[in-house]
Amino acid sequence: MHAHGPRVFALSFALTAIALASCKKETPPQNETAAAAPAPAPAAFSVTVIELGKQVGPDKRVTSPTTTFGPKDTIHASVASDGAAPKKIIAAKWTYQDGQVVKEAAETIAPTGPAATEFHISKPSGWPAGKYKVEISVDGSPAGSKDFEVKK
Repeated sequence: MHAHGPRVFALSFALTAIALASCKKETPPQNETAAAAPAPAPAAFSVTVIELGKQVGPDKRVTSPTTTFGPKDTIHASVASDGAAPKKIIAAKWTYQDGQVVKEAAETIAPTGPAATEFHISKPSGWPAGKYKVEISVDGSPAGSKDFEVKK
């Protein structure tokens, strides 16, 4: 019986090794898993903030927000937006007191993420004191408004 002992042991060892090898799970490399995940869809375009002020920085954002202006101030509106779109038309309509239109302007943009669009009005002879409003629209649909006042 001793003569068969080493063969039986070797055979048992070989069968155990084969059984363990067949149980090993294959895991895909990390980069294949990441490639299979879909890319996130671009965020829908929206206006996030409308701010008024007397100055804007190089990023087209108001440096010191305010809603009260002097008669000879240039009045800036910064329209912050987020999202992506091949083309959006952002428009500003400035009105005085009873809805009298002061100025209308529009900018065409092709945003790929956070952006700012700037509009402004000025009147060297001076704005009449009173209540004003700027209304912002995107592609003709209202996107927000800001009331402000000119004081002597």
